[in-house]
Amino acid sequence: MGHEVDPEEEGDGKPEKAKEPRRPSFSVYLTATQFGPPGLYHHGQRQPKGDSDPEPFDVWVCSPIECLAATHDERGDNHGLLLRFKPPYGPWREWAMPLELLSGSGEEMRRELMRMGVRISPDGFKLLHRWASQCLPDERVIAATRVGWHQLEEGRAFVMPRRTLAQGTQANRITFQSEHAGQNDYATAGTLASWRQHVGSLCSGNPLLVLAVSTALAGPLLYLTHRQTAGIHLVGDSSNGKTTALEVAASVWGGPDFKRTWRATGNGLEGVAAALSDTVLILDEIGEADAQQIGGTVYALGNGTGKARASRNGAARRPHRWRIAVLSSGERTLAAHMSEAGKRPKAGQAVRLLDIPAKRRHGAFDHLHHLTDGRAFADHLKSEVARHHGHLGPAFIERLVREERDLGGEVDRFARLPGFATSHPLQGRAAKALALIGLAGELAVEYGLMDWQQGEAMSAAIEAFQAWAAGQGGIRSEHEQILTNVDGFIERHGDARFSGVEADPTHSPTVHNRAGWWRDDAQGRTYLFNGEGLTEALGGFDLKRGTEALEAAGWIVEREDNARSVRIRINGSRRRLYAIRPAESEEIPA
Repeated sequence: MGHEVDPEEEGDGKPEKAKEPRRPSFSVYLTATQFGPPGLYHHGQRQPKGDSDPEPFDVWVCSPIECLAATHDERGDNHGLLLRFKPPYGPWREWAMPLELLSGSGEEMRRELMRMGVRISPDGFKLLHRWASQCLPDERVIAATRVGWHQLEEGRAFVMPRRTLAQGTQANRITFQSEHAGQNDYATAGTLASWRQHVGSLCSGNPLLVLAVSTALAGPLLYLTHRQTAGIHLVGDSSNGKTTALEVAASVWGGPDFKRTWRATGNGLEGVAAALSDTVLILDEIGEADAQQIGGTVYALGNGTGKARASRNGAARRPHRWRIAVLSSGERTLAAHMSEAGKRPKAGQAVRLLDIPAKRRHGAFDHLHHLTDGRAFADHLKSEVARHHGHLGPAFIERLVREERDLGGEVDRFARLPGFATSHPLQGRAAKALALIGLAGELAVEYGLMDWQQGEAMSAAIEAFQAWAAGQGGIRSEHEQILTNVDGFIERHGDARFSGVEADPTHSPTVHNRAGWWRDDAQGRTYLFNGEGLTEALGGFDLKRGTEALEAAGWIVEREDNARSVRIRINGSRRRLYAIRPAESEEIPA
């Protein structure tokens, strides 16, 4: 396999005389030759009947294509070929093709090549399959099967579908490999300078816009600060401009299509999160999400791991993995949406997606710059992000690949600012998430990529934290919720659904829908819950989780062996009950 013409030569369109090729072999011609139009050719020979000399023949297989390198991932799996090809219209393109697409007739490989403009002869598709199968290039590069950070021997690299960002020549050692050659969410338009002038500058003076852009930049910091996620949810009235804030954030990485909606299954969002790993997942209109599933989806996005599934042959397939910032919007909070399905958000979900009020002076905005009102300002931004997008994110990463500071330590330092002060563990987690977001914006200013004032991004993050803490930020931990639920149940039903263990049932009022019994001693009253009563009192938490919290708080005062329950004889029958005595304190312990 060889090239008869230098790939960089354009040619004048006239057929050129190519030297006689070795047969059988494949050759690529970038200009028309005596064999025909530019492309990959198979030069063969057939033996006619009799003693005649072999007869040469030449078959045009497809438009120009070459194999630059062999690929495989860091584990030595996911082998492939790095292909370079020239459609009849447009520039040269590259695709790291998984070798598994050559299974069978290779139809999947041909489909992807044709989708990207390669012309393939109907008579030559078997020859294209043979050419690809025979490619054994000397050059080898690492195949990255997901977008985002990858650690190389001499540093780190950030892999995107059509470019790799790294120091020096490291970028040539790793490439993105995918079954779908044309997949690229990171579209570009305009320039970084035009985005800064027409979009970035208008964010200044608007804390929600600064916060949204900073959140979009926070994704690449997750790996560098050893975190899995940071997410905020802008809550505000319809048509107040919060969707515009999402579109401005989307312009950091791509065009308007970079913004998605919540109208997707959990499985679908897993695939999107994996495709956008180490950047940001932007989801509009939480009201369109399935209220039954959204709690699990928020957990999954924060945990960074999808569900384990079987491949087509039944073998276990590696689950999707990602690290990602999340920026969401809606007219309702996560808790309000989940309540529609009778669900209640757990503490871990609440801090993975922080509800931030989006009500400002002019809808979602404070400073309209040269525009007359909030609607005009939003419309202007929508027009500008459609013309200028996709440059800030990669430029930010180009600086991060050279960053040597301990950014995790920087997050901790900012989280100790007075504006983030809190003594509550969950609020501390929220403070660190918003400190990370603020740090992303401040780094962009430091790197000279934004024209905001120094400190503006961190101020927006602090303001968001204080708004969250004043509203949803007071959410209790799961332990606190469990204790509050049980304490409230006893207060409501302690007289009606319990009776004393020594009471004579023949001379006592009938207890309907019994939850248990009570027993008094020198330390106070102990409530002996039956299993059904305690399950109801936990208010949606399962029995194992509930008894863990009760035991940790010291509310379970009697137990047997490894069980958190005890067998007690009542009215001649031995029953397994949970002996619970709420702590006498004005404050329920965490």
